[in-house]
Amino acid sequence: MISRRKFITAGAVGLGGLVVTERAFDFFSESKVKAKIVIVGGGAAGITMAAYLSDQLRYDDITIIEPNEIHHYQPGYTLIASGTFTPDEILKPTKELIPRGVTWMKDRVTELNPDNNSVITAQNGKVDYDFLVLVPGCVTDYEQIEGLSKEMLGESDVHSIYDYNGAKKCYEALQKLTSKKEGRLVFTDTYTKLKCGGAPKKITLLTEDFLKKKESRQGFQFDYYCNSTNLMTPAIFGDRLQHLYDERKIDVHYKRRLVSVDSAAQKAVFQVLEEPTQAKLPISAETELVTVDYDFLHVTPPMGTPDFVRNSPLPITEGELRHGGWVKVDQETLVHPDYKNIMVLGDAAGLATSKTGAAIRMQAPIAAANLVSIMEGKEPTEKYDGYTACPIVTEYGKVLMCEFGYGKELNPTIPFIDPGVERGMWWVLKAHGLKPMYYQGMLKGLM
Repeated sequence: MISRRKFITAGAVGLGGLVVTERAFDFFSESKVKAKIVIVGGGAAGITMAAYLSDQLRYDDITIIEPNEIHHYQPGYTLIASGTFTPDEILKPTKELIPRGVTWMKDRVTELNPDNNSVITAQNGKVDYDFLVLVPGCVTDYEQIEGLSKEMLGESDVHSIYDYNGAKKCYEALQKLTSKKEGRLVFTDTYTKLKCGGAPKKITLLTEDFLKKKESRQGFQFDYYCNSTNLMTPAIFGDRLQHLYDERKIDVHYKRRLVSVDSAAQKAVFQVLEEPTQAKLPISAETELVTVDYDFLHVTPPMGTPDFVRNSPLPITEGELRHGGWVKVDQETLVHPDYKNIMVLGDAAGLATSKTGAAIRMQAPIAAANLVSIMEGKEPTEKYDGYTACPIVTEYGKVLMCEFGYGKELNPTIPFIDPGVERGMWWVLKAHGLKPMYYQGMLKGLM
C-alpha cells in the first residue's frame, strides 16, 4: 500500500510538471564541436549546467571546480528552521550529483584570469579553459554587522536561516519560545541583493504561525526591519504580505538597516535611511540610529560574490548592481559582454531579477544552448526573460507563489488563478514536490 507521504509527494511532482518544460537531447542532435569547458562552482547552477552541456555535446570535456564534498538543498533551510524537514534530508554527497563523464576537481578557485583564459586554484594551480561557466554563487557576510559572525549563530538568541547550522539552531530556539510565553522577536532583511529574497518573510510568518499553533502567540511582539519601502515587488505580492503582516500584528519598520548587535545585552542597532540603497553607508555622528531590545533576533546577512570574483575584471562597475561584486552579463543571452567565451548565471550574475533556484532552472538550458552555439561559431539566440519564483510560506500549509520576470512583470505558471492568494496546493509543491524535482529533474538537466 502506498503511504500518504509518498502519495502526496507523487502528486506534488505531478503538480510540478505544470511549472517545468522538459528538454531532452538524443544522440543524433548532439553537437560534435570540441572544446575544454571549466565550470567554476558545483552548486545548483554548476551541476545543472554540466548536465545540460554533457547531454548536448558528443565529445564533452567538462570540469567542475568545487571544494565542498556535501551538496546542500538550500531551499530546505527554511523548512528545517520550521521543523518541516529534518536536517539530514537536504544533504547529498557532491560526487553522487556530478553528471557521468564530467570531471570533478575538488578544489577552490582563488583567481580569475579571463584575459588569458585561465583560473588559479588553491591546490592545482593554473587551469586553462576554452570556455568558462562562472557560477560560484554568492557568499554571506555576517561580519559586516558589527558584533556579529557566522560562528555566533544560535548563541545569545541570534539566529539566521541562511546557514545550515543556523537553521537547525533556529528551530531549537522556536521550540524554546513556547516556554518563555512572552518577549520581543525581531526579524531583519538586508540591503544587498540576496539569494531567496523571500526567506526573511517566510521565517517571520512561520514563527508567528508556529507560536499560534502552540497557543503561545499572545505574549510576543513581532517586529520586521527592512531596507526598502515595501515588503516585496511586484505590488500584488507586497500588498498581500503587508495585509498578512497587519492582520497578524507584525510591525514593519521600513528604511532601517541593521548595523550592529550587542549579543550580551541583547540589543540591535539600526541605521535610519533617507532612501533605500544597496551601497554600504558610513556611520557618523550625524547618523540617526535606533536601538532595539530583543529576546529573539533573526538576521539576514549582507551578501555578495566571492573575493576572487570581486577582484577580477568581470563584475559590474556602474549602476546600483555594482554593489556586491555581481558579474556583468547580458540580461537575455547570459553571455559576459566583454568576454564572449564566459557564461554567467545563478546567484553571482548581475541580473535584474531575484536570485532563486527557480531562476537557475530557467537560466541553465538557455545558457547551455547559447554556449554550444558560440562554440559552433554561431550567434547565441536563446533568451532569458528574467523568470523567477519565490514560494513564500505564509503559514504551515499555505504558500504565496510569487512568479515574475524582468520589469517585475507577472509571469504565473497557471494564469487563470489569482497569483495574489496563498494556496494549499503550493504548500504541497514546496514541502513535498520541489526537492525530488530538484534532485531528479533539475540537476539532471531534465527541467
